[in-house]
Amino acid sequence: MLNKRKCREFADPDLKMASGNGLLHADQVDYIIRTAIKIISHHKTLILYIYPRLQAVKGDFRPLWAVFQGKDDYITLECREDGGFRWRTAAFENLDKSWDFTRKCAFYSAKDEGRVTSYLKSESGSGIKALNSFQSNILEKRRRERRKNREKEIVSRMECIPALPRNLKNWIHKSVMPAYFFYDYKRGGMDVPGTCTSCGHEVRLSNVKQGNKGICPHCKRELIMKPRSRRGCRMTDRDACQVIQNTGNGELLIRIIKVWYAYADDIPKIQIYENARQFIYLDDDGKPCHESYYYSYGSGILTDWKKGERPSLLNQWQYHFEADTCGRLYTKNLPNELKGTPWQYCPIADFYSHFREPMESLPFLATYPYHPRMEHLAKVGFWNIVSDLAYGYHPNCLDEAQNRTHRILKVAAEDVQFLKELDVDIPALKIFQEYAGLKDRQRLLAWQLEQNVKRDILPILKHITVHKFIRYIENQYGFLRLRRTSHGSLRYKKLQTLISDYRDYLDMCNKMGYDMKNSFVLYPKDLQKSHDKTARRYKQRKDALVKCDFIAIYQQLSGQLDFEKDGMKIVYPATPDDVVKEGHALHHCVGSYTERVAGKECIILFLRKCSEEEKSFYTVEVRNRKAVQVRGKGNCSMTPEVKSFIAAWEQRVLSARLPAA
Repeated sequence: MLNKRKCREFADPDLKMASGNGLLHADQVDYIIRTAIKIISHHKTLILYIYPRLQAVKGDFRPLWAVFQGKDDYITLECREDGGFRWRTAAFENLDKSWDFTRKCAFYSAKDEGRVTSYLKSESGSGIKALNSFQSNILEKRRRERRKNREKEIVSRMECIPALPRNLKNWIHKSVMPAYFFYDYKRGGMDVPGTCTSCGHEVRLSNVKQGNKGICPHCKRELIMKPRSRRGCRMTDRDACQVIQNTGNGELLIRIIKVWYAYADDIPKIQIYENARQFIYLDDDGKPCHESYYYSYGSGILTDWKKGERPSLLNQWQYHFEADTCGRLYTKNLPNELKGTPWQYCPIADFYSHFREPMESLPFLATYPYHPRMEHLAKVGFWNIVSDLAYGYHPNCLDEAQNRTHRILKVAAEDVQFLKELDVDIPALKIFQEYAGLKDRQRLLAWQLEQNVKRDILPILKHITVHKFIRYIENQYGFLRLRRTSHGSLRYKKLQTLISDYRDYLDMCNKMGYDMKNSFVLYPKDLQKSHDKTARRYKQRKDALVKCDFIAIYQQLSGQLDFEKDGMKIVYPATPDDVVKEGHALHHCVGSYTERVAGKECIILFLRKCSEEEKSFYTVEVRNRKAVQVRGKGNCSMTPEVKSFIAAWEQRVLSARLPAA
C-alpha cells in the first residue's frame, strides 16, 4: 500500500516548461504529462504529473493530478478548484469523464514516456497504453483476491456436506424416471419382441400398441410401449429430485438433483448431477433461516458453487428447468436424517408419500416450526389442510394450542370424520366453521363444494332452512340456466350468480318491510323476474327517501349560508336532480353525492355569478365548517377571485352559522 503522507511530499515538483515547446501550442492536446521516479517509504515509485495545457500556457505549472504508481497499487492526488486537495482511487483513464481523455494526453518528452515503459517493464512503445494495461492487471488481481475470499467462505460452508445415499441412483432409475418398451412396429401387436429400458433385457409382450402399458417379465417394471420409429433421433426425459440430509448442529441440507435420460438407442444415456443446495436451521429465537447455493460449472476459482438463488436465464413466461427447485423427494433416509433436529417429527415424508407429486421441501420445512399441529393433522389424514399450512395459506382458523382434532379445527367432534372424508382444505374449513350449530351443515358443505359455490349462503339461511334452500335453488336453476340477457348472453352461467341474486332479493325484501315468513315472498316462482321487479321498486323507494331527506336538509339550512361578494353568490340546490344536472354541466362527479347529502355526510352548494345565476359556475362541498372541495368545469381548481370569495365566506358565514359535524 502506498503511504499517502509520504506521497504528499512529492505532489508538486515545481517543474517548468519551455515556452518554445511545441506541446504548449498543440490544440489537439489538453493535458501534458511529466514523470519522475522517487523512493517513497523504501519503495521505488513512478509519479506522473498531469498539467492542463491551457494553464501551462499562462505560466501556471501546478499539476492538476499527481498519479503515484507502485508495483501493486496506485493512487492519485487531485488539486481542486478551491486550492484544496483530495485523494482518488480511479485508474488513470478514468481521471477525466470524457471518453477520449487518454487521446488528449501527451508526454512532455520522450524521456518522460521512457520512464513509464521502463518502470512498468513494458515492450510497448506507448507509455499511456502500458500504464492502462498495468493498472487494469492490478484491478483484475484485486477482483480475483476478493473473489477468492468470497469463495473461501463457500468452501468452508460446504465442508459439512455428507455423501449422497448409496442407492440414490437405483431409486431414481426405478421410482422416478419412466421405463419404455422399444419395439419395431408389427401389425397385430401379438408377441412382439423389444427392449426394456429399465433392465436392458430383450423381452416379448402382447397387445403392443403405441402408448399402451405393460409389465416387463424380467424386472417387473411397468413399461410404456413406444415403437422405435416414433422415438426420433434423440428422445429425452428429465426430472428433479431432492435429498434431505443432516449436516449436524440441528441443521438440514436440501440437495437438488437433476436427472436427464437421453434415448439415442434402446438403452438411455444417463446424466445425474447436483445443481443446488439449500441449508435450513433455526436461529436463537427459534425462527427458521435458510441459505441457498447453486452450481455454476467452470465459473469459479476455488469452487463453482455460488451463493444465492440461480438467476433466471430465460424470460419470465418460460419455464427454466435448471432454476426449478421442485422435485421428487427421496424419503428412505429421512427417519435417520431428521432425528435429533427441530424437524424430528415433521410429516414431510408422509406428505410426499400421500400425494406422490413433485414438491418443494424448503417451504414445508420452513413453515413447520410455526405450526405445531401439522404432524397431528397429517396423522389423522387432513392432507389438504397440511398443504395449505405449508405453502402459504395461513388464515387464523385453527387453534393449534389444542391437542384434540375437533378443537384444533374448531368444529364439533361429530364433524371430524365427515371433513376427513371430504378432504377439505383451509378455505372449505373456514366456510364450515361459519355453519357451527346449523342443522344439515354437512349436507350443505358437500353440496356447496360440489356446485363450486363460495359465498352468499349464510344471509339466505337467516330466512329459510338448508333443505329448502337447496331444493329451491336447484329447481330455479333447472330452467333459469338457459335464460339469456337482452344482449344474448346467458344470465346465469354459474349457480353462484343465481345464489347471489337470491341473497340480494331477500335483502331488498327485508329492507322494504315485506313479510319474511310468507312463502310467496321467500320462494317466488321465477326468481330472476322477481329479483328485477323488486330491485326496481327498491330503487324507486330509495330515491324517494333520498329526495325527501335531501329536501329536508336544505329546508333547515335555508338562509343560513347566503353570501354575496364581488359579483358572486351562494345558491342552494332544490332537489337531488339539481345536483345531478350540475355534475353534467360542469363534467364532474358531484351527481353521486346526493346520498351523502341525505345521510348528512356533507353539504353541496352552488357558486354562481350574479349576472348569470342560472348558469353553472363552481360547485362547493362543505364538511365540518370548511369548503373541502371547490370545483369548476372539468374539475378545474379555483381562480384567485373564487379563492378570495370562498375564504371570506368561510370566515364570515361557515364558521359562525353552520353547526360542526
